[in-house]
Amino acid sequence: MLEAIAREPLDRSGDPLHEQLRRRVADAIGADALAPGTPLPTEQELQDAFGVSRSVVRQALAALAAAGSIERRRGRGSVVASRRTLHRSADRAGGLLQHVEAQGASLRTRVLSLAPRTVAGAVATELGVADAWALSRVRSIDDAPVVVGETLFSRARFPHPTVEALTDASLLDWMRQQGADPVGGPRRLRAAPADAEVAALLGVSTGAPLLLLEGVTEDASGAVLERFSLWHAPDTVFDVDARVRAGSRDEALADIRAQLAALQGAVARLDA
Repeated sequence: MLEAIAREPLDRSGDPLHEQLRRRVADAIGADALAPGTPLPTEQELQDAFGVSRSVVRQALAALAAAGSIERRRGRGSVVASRRTLHRSADRAGGLLQHVEAQGASLRTRVLSLAPRTVAGAVATELGVADAWALSRVRSIDDAPVVVGETLFSRARFPHPTVEALTDASLLDWMRQQGADPVGGPRRLRAAPADAEVAALLGVSTGAPLLLLEGVTEDASGAVLERFSLWHAPDTVFDVDARVRAGSRDEALADIRAQLAALQGAVARLDA
């Protein structure tokens, strides 16, 4: 087991040692070298293998536990956490809370930041305003992080959001409470590499291929309520209900296959 983590020494002149150790374990978990339920080496074994202090090991393990990558059990050490696969409908608008509850799971929402932001260019044109709120969140199923998201929405239309109101809550439900009527809007799904910040929050390695869902939600009049970017954990499954119109079956199937092939190719290139 140590071989999957301690393949080479830590870089003493690079990033903080606890962050390097966290990435080593996260990489091994992401590459399936450490399966769910696998016991991790003890703190002493990690200290000896990497020549680091106990505080370094404990910081790394604490970060992995906070990200939901491992479970720490008093008196029994740490084990690799199991992950519940998130299923989302790619062709149906709606909050993540409703999707998860329909699967019989529990969704937690942690607000990372909520702050005013001035936007410009195409983003301002899309939102219809320059003064926006920028909301960053991490969302977890049964305590395992599955989505990191950033959402922009109008300060004029929604002047009083709070961290408390949006913790463990649906933003679209909150908007409805403010008198809005979200009905959906265009979305785009593509493969994207995890940057260091998103990787740490999802408990995956930097550069790991994620599924990025981008789009806007409009109200019944066509006004944009929110603009969002959602980075999904690599094991997320997007379900598509594809219905073929009479007389165009072959064309529709070819189009669906082409889209799936393009997405699979993008993921493969990121994972190479």
